[in-house]
Amino acid sequence: MENFMYWSIIALWVFVLLQFIVIFMLTKLVAQFLNKLQIKETSDSKRELQAGDKAPLFTYLGANGESIEFPRRDTVPTLALFTAEGCPFCKKILVELADMQERYPLIRIVVFTTVDEKEPDIHDNHTVEYAHTKDAFTIYEIKEVPAAVLIDTEGMIAVKAALASYKHLRKLVDEYFSGEKSKDSAMQQKALDMGNV
Repeated sequence: MENFMYWSIIALWVFVLLQFIVIFMLTKLVAQFLNKLQIKETSDSKRELQAGDKAPLFTYLGANGESIEFPRRDTVPTLALFTAEGCPFCKKILVELADMQERYPLIRIVVFTTVDEKEPDIHDNHTVEYAHTKDAFTIYEIKEVPAAVLIDTEGMIAVKAALASYKHLRKLVDEYFSGEKSKDSAMQQKALDMGNV
């Protein structure tokens, strides 16, 4: 009987020790999981704004001191160009904006600069809006100029890219609109097909 008591006490201690080991291992696994989850959340929050994201809304002061919303809630795509004074590539792109307006007359073009440009000949196109604000660069996470952000009619960023030249900008915008046209024509064809059924 005494022998049985002795072994049952040892078995009890072994069981308690095993429970402590299991609890310790589970605690360690839970801590590792929570650390990985926290690292993933941190990296997700640091993810840069990119195509497919909702375009952030903000307001800026226009030339007449009026408050202007960007992007506007309207039915036309908005092309935002980010430029800086003294940037030769920016100047070349700005000079060519009349061509962009001719190609796509319904597009809204807004040029964001950090300071007031001193080149009045660039500003002769009345269909292009100019905004002098650093906020746009911060909100849209623009790190180099020239850069472009194209926002679709749903308020989503369709294109976000640093630009090499006006041809590069035109290629990006053309690709966007050719994709839109093919989507629209596919939807129209589908509607026609359903009408014939």
